[in-house]
Amino acid sequence: MSSFTSEQLHTLEKLCRLKLTPEEERKFCDNLKRMLDYMAMLNEVDTEGVKPCSHVLESMTAPLREDIAERLIPRKEFLDNAPEHVGGMIKVPKVIKDEL
Repeated sequence: MSSFTSEQLHTLEKLCRLKLTPEEERKFCDNLKRMLDYMAMLNEVDTEGVKPCSHVLESMTAPLREDIAERLIPRKEFLDNAPEHVGGMIKVPKVIKDEL
């Protein structure tokens, strides 16, 4: 059984910028404990000699198209469609605060 404390949950809340109600905290903690227990169970599986894979079926591959350069939109036309731009780049709102 994995141990996951409310202190660890509060650290996660701060890092992920979450605000959970006490009921949500209880559910989140229960679900996270179940996931950690499952991961611990998977760690017990003997995988000695098993080749790593990225797909369940080795014959499965992602269909990729050929990378062909196409006509680019002129920079002025591209920037004219942006709400704000500075120095030839699109200006976007700040999404990361300086402090945690």
